[in-house]
Amino acid sequence: MGYYLGLDIGSVNVKLCLVDEDGRVVKNDSEKITFDARLATNALLGRLEQLADVVGAGASGSGKGIIPGDWSWGEYSSPLSVASGVLHRHPDARTIIQIGGQSSLVISLEDGLNRPWQVASNPLCAAGTGRFLEQQAYRLGITMDDFSRMALAHEGPAPRIAARCSVFAKSDLIHLQQKGVSLSAMLYALCESIARMIVSLKKGTFDAPVYLVGGVAANGAVKRALDSILSLRNGHPVSVRVPEDCSHIEALGAALLSRGRRSDVKLIPVSENQRRYFETAPLVYQPTPTPANLPPITKPCRGYLGIDIGSTSTKAVILEDFTGNIIAKTYLMTAGRPIDAVKQVMANLLEKGAGEVDIAGVGVTGSGRYLVGGFVGADIIKNEITAQTRAASEIDVEADIIEIGGQDSKLVLKRNDVVIDCQMNKACAAGTGSFIDELADMLGVRVINGDFARLAFTAPLTIDLGTRCAAFMSQSVTSAQQDGVPLPVITASLAIAIAKNYLSKVVSHRKLGRRIILTGAVFYNEAVVAAFRQQLPEHHLAVAEHREVSGAVGAALLARDAGDGRVSAFKGFSIVAESNCALTTFPCYHCDNNCTITQMKLPGGVLSYYGSRCDRYDARVDRAKVRTAFDDREQLLLADYREGTGIGPSVGIPRALLVHDLAPLLIGFLNALGVRAMLSSKTTSKIIEQSIELAYTDSCFPVKLLHGHVAALKAKADFILFPSAIRLGLKEGDENQKYACPLVQASPYILREVLGLGEKLLSPVF
Repeated sequence: MGYYLGLDIGSVNVKLCLVDEDGRVVKNDSEKITFDARLATNALLGRLEQLADVVGAGASGSGKGIIPGDWSWGEYSSPLSVASGVLHRHPDARTIIQIGGQSSLVISLEDGLNRPWQVASNPLCAAGTGRFLEQQAYRLGITMDDFSRMALAHEGPAPRIAARCSVFAKSDLIHLQQKGVSLSAMLYALCESIARMIVSLKKGTFDAPVYLVGGVAANGAVKRALDSILSLRNGHPVSVRVPEDCSHIEALGAALLSRGRRSDVKLIPVSENQRRYFETAPLVYQPTPTPANLPPITKPCRGYLGIDIGSTSTKAVILEDFTGNIIAKTYLMTAGRPIDAVKQVMANLLEKGAGEVDIAGVGVTGSGRYLVGGFVGADIIKNEITAQTRAASEIDVEADIIEIGGQDSKLVLKRNDVVIDCQMNKACAAGTGSFIDELADMLGVRVINGDFARLAFTAPLTIDLGTRCAAFMSQSVTSAQQDGVPLPVITASLAIAIAKNYLSKVVSHRKLGRRIILTGAVFYNEAVVAAFRQQLPEHHLAVAEHREVSGAVGAALLARDAGDGRVSAFKGFSIVAESNCALTTFPCYHCDNNCTITQMKLPGGVLSYYGSRCDRYDARVDRAKVRTAFDDREQLLLADYREGTGIGPSVGIPRALLVHDLAPLLIGFLNALGVRAMLSSKTTSKIIEQSIELAYTDSCFPVKLLHGHVAALKAKADFILFPSAIRLGLKEGDENQKYACPLVQASPYILREVLGLGEKLLSPVF
């Protein structure tokens, strides 16, 4: 009897499935990849008793290329192999979810493989993969064997952990630990975050039956979380099915697809198994300014206080009034407790002599600025971009700004002392301080004491480790270690990687100016500074002297700029350091966002709030809501809109894209016809979520939002009016034809297909 062999050669494991001529499984086996996939594959083949009787073979997975091309093996894509394996046993499958070590798939089927089928996969990010769970389990000190059991023990609602970068999720875990949340609740929350990421890969409902395969399918808590989230998405109960041998389904599919082939099956040559790396230039050391220790304040003076309360650290500085020089500063980790952190900051400043300073104004910035602003008595509260820009203007008013913090990185482009563009990193730790900290910890190298940089500068060369997710980069680092790459070369190459990640993910297509200021605590790592200088050789890079507290410096300067002679609202260093407050949370139901608001109650009954997307609560800290030109513009655009008037059919107008310019024309047209004009609501979280589900194109956010607004009108209006605008003005020659964006031009036709609107959508061409 002849047998057929299937291999699933992934990034973490190699799995083997042997079937007979009738497709019955004879053997399943797996081997973890510790050095080279070929060694793991040979270990499997060496254990296969029926090796001599194998007549045909096929391979799937990210490592299928290790099979020599002249062996006549079948090479199959992962979606095809997974679908073949599931359909062989379960021909009724309509949706297949695969969660592997470093990849996830959602496969939508209509009639098996007989009709076109769709595949959605995760981006190059660990969120939504087995690697995500492995990293969090390692941080929490539990084995993967205990993970599922402990997570399933949790009952009731779980706390929410960000379904995003695994490095950022660590911060959520730290915050939850400090709040005393149980381990089982945190583990189940991690499973829910995996489920949310998986469900976000596909738009619309998941047709049942839904099958879950891959290594993570063995985690019962992930299955339970998927059941809950899919039931919510579909609007009715959904129970995900986990087939037998779920982790070997892809290997089974490869074996089944190879039936009828004639292949050479033997051990793979590994004589040249060591990877070859392209060698690049080493890092060049250039000294960067290190600020001198500030002496204690011993004489009375007047000054301004700046506080930067970030997600990972809290910083504060005191600037002398007349000179603007820093006379005291402090830096400590926020550790998920912003109030405790700012109290400690005040105590630290008192030890440095802050009691001698008459504070004329206080500025607060950072992610916790509203909460802390109310707690300390801030005179001005500003966002991080504004604060960083103000601090950098003291160094060079024309220079662009690259700021890298623990969990975010920012870019500010300036021309003629005017900010023309700004950008922050997306939900990814690559290109942030956490990226280096995570990988250095894995290597056993300390960053904060300078060991990382000292090692990096001894490297005679660097190699390309890639510009990937920080969690996946760990595998590149491990592979390099196993290949004998020296530790100094790896550290230097990681410094290069953070620079490349920042330039590709944050700077992207933007054009940097000639002069650039580097700021943020990460730039105390001289290896990172050298890496940026290597990657930007045509630019002049200056490192801010007090780079770790630049946001706080900017906040203090903004407070000084805004000074109008009034007495500061600052409560005093001692009072803040010794104050207590009560923190509670409640949901806001004033709109569909349903934000969770944190309320801080101070002695005396004074309340402060933070956490709202709008300024309904946060504006109370700033004492008044400010009406802007955008409010005036919207009032003018919608001046002729009278909800509920008119007769005859109702015609919906989505409040999105061109309607923000063409509303008077469209509303006036419908009013003249006498029909009932119906405008969609302002954008809410519900519209955003529906937009993301419906939008198939990788478009800008405004184009995606159009889907949600139209969907909100679909059931309410008899018709929906949204024009296809080709040109938005008179042509001014070939160099300026005033075309609308191609996606904006095509958006009505896309919507007609996605939402099945047919003739209900009215789309005149402009």
